[in-house]
Amino acid sequence: MTALCVLPLVGGLANADGDDAEVADPYAPPTLQETTYAYLYNFENDTELYRKGDINLPVYPTSTVKIMAGITAIEALGDDMDRKITVNAEMLKLVSGNRIGFMEGEVVTAEQMLYAMLVNSANDAAIILAYGISGSIEDFVQLMNDKARDVIGVKATYFTNPTGMHDDAMYTTTADIIKIAKYAYGMPKFMEIVSTQMYLMEETNLSGFRKIYNRNCLLSKYYRGDYYYENALGMNAGGTVQGNYCSVTVARNKDGDLTYLCVIMDSVAVEPEDGSDTILTNYTGAIELFEWAFCTYGYREVLSQKSVVCEVPVSLSSTSDYVTLVPKDSITAYLSSEIDLKNDIKVTNTLEENVKAPVKKGDVLGYAKVLHGDVELGRVELIATADIERSEFLYTLEQVSEFTKSTFFIATVVSIVVLSVAYVLINARMRQKRLRSRVPRQYRR
Repeated sequence: MTALCVLPLVGGLANADGDDAEVADPYAPPTLQETTYAYLYNFENDTELYRKGDINLPVYPTSTVKIMAGITAIEALGDDMDRKITVNAEMLKLVSGNRIGFMEGEVVTAEQMLYAMLVNSANDAAIILAYGISGSIEDFVQLMNDKARDVIGVKATYFTNPTGMHDDAMYTTTADIIKIAKYAYGMPKFMEIVSTQMYLMEETNLSGFRKIYNRNCLLSKYYRGDYYYENALGMNAGGTVQGNYCSVTVARNKDGDLTYLCVIMDSVAVEPEDGSDTILTNYTGAIELFEWAFCTYGYREVLSQKSVVCEVPVSLSSTSDYVTLVPKDSITAYLSSEIDLKNDIKVTNTLEENVKAPVKKGDVLGYAKVLHGDVELGRVELIATADIERSEFLYTLEQVSEFTKSTFFIATVVSIVVLSVAYVLINARMRQKRLRSRVPRQYRR
C-alpha cells in the first residue's frame, strides 16, 4: 500500500529564535481523549493495532444492539426474505426513538425491515422485524442472546430489546461487541445492507416509495456531511443518553488489500464554544484511527527475490567452489513503517550439507526464515543461481575414495589379510611337518 501521510506537529513551527519545534512521534496512534473504549483490528492479518481502556468492562450497548439483531434476523430468515409482515398496534406501541413511520395495517417484507433497521437504525423496523420472525420481542431477544452466547461466544452480554433503547438490565462489553462485529463482517448479506447509502423501499398498501438514508455519517452525507469517509464500508453508529456515542465501522484502503474494524464506545460529544455543530467524537475518533492505520501500517517486502542471501560450498567441480542462493519468492509482511527493515529484521538460513556438483540453476539448497524479534514473518526456499558442472575426474576419485571407506571394501581387505595370515601360518606349519618327516625317528623330539 502506498499512502501520502501528513504527520502532525506538536510544538508548531520553529520559533523566531530558530529553535526547532518539537515534532510528534509520527507513528504514535491518536489519543482519543473523549473516548473511554476504542479498538482497531486488521482482518487480513488477524492483528490488533490499537486498544484504549479495559474492553472487558461493562458498557451500555446503545445502537450496537442492532448488529446482533441483524445477524439473528438474517440467519433466522434464510431464503425467506420476502416474508410478509402486517404492522399492528401492539408493535407500534413499543416503538420509541428513531423511526421511519410505518403504519398500522401496513404490509411490509422482512427484507425491507432489515434494510430500514440496519441502514437507518429505525427502531420501528426492529420491532416489526422481531415480531415477524418470532411473534414477540421476548422470543426474538432470546434468539439473539442464545446465538450471541452459543454461536459467537460472547461471555458478558445480555440483550433485552432489539433496538438499543435504554434498559437498566441490558449490558455488554466492548470485547463482546468486537466478537459480534467480526461475525457480522463474515456475513455477505449483512455487509451488503449496512454499506447501502440510500435504500429505496418499494411502495406498500399504505405508502408510496420511501427513500431511507443511512444514518451512519461515515457512510452518508444526508444527515451530516462533515464526517463522510470514503473508505468506510459501514456497520453501525448511534448513541443514547446513558451510553453516550458509539460507532462500529469497517473500512478498507484504496488498494483493497487491508480491511479494518474500528469499535468506539462511550464517546462524549464536544460542544464548541463558538456554538457551531456538536462534534461527534465517535466519528472523528474512527476517522483518526483509520487514517493512522492506513498511513502507518502496510505490506512491506522484508526479503526480495533478487537478494543474494548466502553462498554454499560445492564439491566435485573444477570450475567453482560455491554457488550463491537467492529466495525462490519474495516475502512481504504486514508491518508498521516504524520498523527499520535493515536493523530490526533478521534473516536466518538452514542449508543443505555437503552439496555436490552437478547443481542446476533453481535447485533448492535450503530455506531462509525472516524474523522480527521472536516473531517469524515468513520462510522461503533458497535456490541456486547458476549451473555448476561436475568434474568426472574428481567424481571418479571420490568414488574410489568412497569405495575404500565402504564396509564391503574394509571387510574384504580384512578377510584377505586374515586369509593371508592363515595361509602363511598353515604353510609354515606344513613346511615344519615336512622337515620333521625327513629326520630319522630316533632323532625326533
